[in-house]
Amino acid sequence: MKNRTLGSVFIVAGTTIGAGMLAMPLAAAGVGFATTFVLLFTLWAVMCYTALLLLEVYQHVPADTGLGSLARRYLWKYGQWVTGFSMMFLMYALTAAYISGAGELLAASISAWLNISLSPTTGVLLFTLVAGGVVCAGTSLVDLFNRFLFSAKLLFLVVMLALLMPHIHKANLLTMPLEKGLALSAIPVIFTSFGFHGSVPSIVSYMGGNIRKLRGVFITGSAIPLVAYIFWQLATLGSIDSPTFIGLLASQAGLNGLLQALREVVASPHVELAVHLFADLALATSFLGVSLGLFDYLADLFQRRNNVVGRLQTGAITFLPPLAFALFYPRGFVMALGYAGVALSVLALLLPSMLAWQSRKHHPQSGYRVPGGKPALCLIFACGIAIIVIQFSIVAGLLPEVG
Repeated sequence: MKNRTLGSVFIVAGTTIGAGMLAMPLAAAGVGFATTFVLLFTLWAVMCYTALLLLEVYQHVPADTGLGSLARRYLWKYGQWVTGFSMMFLMYALTAAYISGAGELLAASISAWLNISLSPTTGVLLFTLVAGGVVCAGTSLVDLFNRFLFSAKLLFLVVMLALLMPHIHKANLLTMPLEKGLALSAIPVIFTSFGFHGSVPSIVSYMGGNIRKLRGVFITGSAIPLVAYIFWQLATLGSIDSPTFIGLLASQAGLNGLLQALREVVASPHVELAVHLFADLALATSFLGVSLGLFDYLADLFQRRNNVVGRLQTGAITFLPPLAFALFYPRGFVMALGYAGVALSVLALLLPSMLAWQSRKHHPQSGYRVPGGKPALCLIFACGIAIIVIQFSIVAGLLPEVG
């Protein structure tokens, strides 16, 4: 692979393998490894397919066309409005979450290293200035930083897996808890763990619209998280029995619950350190991929020029709103994240299927076409509607919440 191709693969994989991966064991604990494996493979196939649908549409427009312009071209102004709302809702909420989480971790790390007291607010501002500056500088610099961070993240993932694998018990993997409603509730958690579609326009532009190479980028870049997730679930679900896992994670949600569950099995400080470092790097790489997609979308939406002044203006509208939410109204984006599956369903399922449908009407016999025809497009659209219904059911309390 040439440098840009490899870098693009890392951006896709780095955006996908985020801190949300640490919530996946809780979603999987209630349904068992076999069901989780089926969900992982199925949802990966669906998300990879829709990325290729977007690529099919992009072959008929300039490589630097933004998602909003693409929606307006084929779905008119109403399609552009829905796309814009979903894109900004999802990406601003995720960017605010990553800024808040990474800023607090940065402040704690600097305080420990330099033996000084650094407030979380200072950490948030420092992280936004540095990481936001990398995004404003362009995709090439994001690529460079992401390669280093993603390589380190893979290293700590391997360390975690190596420490957990000796503790796997076959009996834990063969259990089928399937608690009421949890199989459905697990779908949005796993679905959002394969979300990189907001970064597709940036990668298409970075690769100059080369269809053959981009196919490899999206397939390989999304397959890396699939393999990582399978081994991660194998290690966590195999080493901790489901009742213990569910009890510990229910009492202490998120990273603390996962660490406590792992302490019950592996009495090693190396596991805890590896998980913490992995979480830090996952926040950083996910931030770079998500904010890059948001940056390029806003540059296209507001028609900002690709020069220093234009990129600074785009950077301001990209990072100031999520920074303000992270500092002054943190509960706002936390509530918004509850609807992340809805916005991602629009961007990654409904939008690609509708764009491909319209694009094929305009270009019936030309260029690259993803196999499956109209039945596949209808199925993808139906999957999007189904995930939206499941997400609203979870928010309304009709289904149990996991993750």
